[in-house]
Amino acid sequence: MIQLLFALLAAEVGVVLLLLFKTPLRKLAVMGLDRAKRGRGPIMVKTVGSTVVVVLASSVYSMMKISERSSEIGSLTPTDQVLMSRHLLEASLMVVLY
Repeated sequence: MIQLLFALLAAEVGVVLLLLFKTPLRKLAVMGLDRAKRGRGPIMVKTVGSTVVVVLASSVYSMMKISERSSEIGSLTPTDQVLMSRHLLEASLMVVLY
């Protein structure tokens, strides 16, 4: 999941860089974005957005469960620390992409 989020973030950065500088690819990028906005584009954006929100909620819920479990034990185990950091990274990347 994290690799997919990094790939999406890199694609967004690429599109921003294409739009930032006046190159022949800029016109192609603008035409592609314009065509994506027509037709099924808005429906696809809503679907992807809702999926990202559901996965974000799942990551936040998992982090809450880990923190509740750590309060019972008294401290985080090494496994819980790794899981917590992974969920935190996923959640932060989803917030940046959303």
